[in-house]
Amino acid sequence: MKNTLKTNLISKLKLINFFLIIFGFNLIDIELKAHLRGAYSTESEAKEKAKDLGCSGTFKIKEMWMACESEKDLHKYLRKNK
Repeated sequence: MKNTLKTNLISKLKLINFFLIIFGFNLIDIELKAHLRGAYSTESEAKEKAKDLGCSGTFKIKEMWMACESEKDLHKYLRKNK
């Protein structure tokens, strides 16, 4: 009986792990696409994109300028403007 419970538990954990991996990769993909759509080499380009998206302001990550006032806002407006 204990072996059956253990086998069932392992099977369920493998299934859960599978879904978490798939979901995790999808989240990474969404974030990457958002950054590719909202990243610019100059602040003026980012400001223009912000106007197109309907947000305001810019912020900088490393050497890239991003549209909107924050990363959270950028993702919100990118989702609205798919």
